[in-house]
Amino acid sequence: MKKLLFTALFACTFAGSFAQRYTRSYGRYDNDMPTGIRYGIKGGVNLAGVRLSPNPGNLVNGLTAFHAGVFAQVPVSSRVSFQPELLYSQQGFGVVNGLGKVTFNYLSLPLLGKLHLTDNVSVVVGPQVSYLANSRVGLNRLISLPYRGVFQSVDFSGVAGAEVDLGPLVVGGRYNLGFNNLNKNFNLGELVQLNNFFRIRNSTFQLSLGYKF
Repeated sequence: MKKLLFTALFACTFAGSFAQRYTRSYGRYDNDMPTGIRYGIKGGVNLAGVRLSPNPGNLVNGLTAFHAGVFAQVPVSSRVSFQPELLYSQQGFGVVNGLGKVTFNYLSLPLLGKLHLTDNVSVVVGPQVSYLANSRVGLNRLISLPYRGVFQSVDFSGVAGAEVDLGPLVVGGRYNLGFNNLNKNFNLGELVQLNNFFRIRNSTFQLSLGYKF
């Protein structure tokens, strides 16, 4: 958690250093040069799931959750920006036939490069580090219990997607794929020990709507 907060602080400091270089403006370009930092808020839907190895067939399925947070768009060149974000993101997976679900509540820090293909269309790509605030297992949001010590507290993932600027509004879609095994001590009872060979990775599609100030 301390490492994630330090990284977030570093990203904000880095963005602040660019603020001294560029004056703030609601336009993006001025004679093909960046015009300033934009800050914003965003939120949207997570179509969450996990990738399992070895594949257990239809044992698990996806679930629909949400994310929300803040972001900054820092000009680097006429067509490239640095976009750090700080998000609360709910992810996880469902168990087959509606028997239950496991929910991950993350504090995520994407550090993205943003390539402006046109004045309105951009692609984003970069790494993301997430801290697992808590995980829960249960039938639904009202009937669930904490699930402690079972999954890794830090998740590293890659992000790729696209965004469309509609004035101050930003519509985006992206895919997040986890790199590391989340399984720390996830077992099915005392007789089935899964943590030594069962790999679990996050796999999440995000659809979001943002507003730039």
